[in-house]
Amino acid sequence: MSTILQLKDVNKGFGEGLKRNEVLADISLDVEEGEFIAILGFSGAGKTTLMSMLAGLEKPDNGEIRFRGEKVEGPSPKRGIVFQNYALMPWLSVQANVCLAVDAVHQQKRRKNARNSLSAMW
Repeated sequence: MSTILQLKDVNKGFGEGLKRNEVLADISLDVEEGEFIAILGFSGAGKTTLMSMLAGLEKPDNGEIRFRGEKVEGPSPKRGIVFQNYALMPWLSVQANVCLAVDAVHQQKRRKNARNSLSAMW
């Protein structure tokens, strides 16, 4: 088996000075291909912060996260997250809602190219 996900000495906190709250400290983890894990904890324990970092939506203050050997430095179509509370915009069409996500992940591509790709699905 090979390592698909690796966290090494990951730290994340919010705020500054006396109001700083260290949420995650020295998290290290190796997840092997095909392995199943669960992240459990009380409200405020840092589960969402950890998942946001794995998806590339947040950056660790220190440490390193790697997915398939590549450093996670931002969102990627290779990784994703499904939030507990959906965030669809009810006033937008399905295609327009998907385009919001495509624009966020594929900032370097033109919106027209994303629309053309999506149109092929419908």
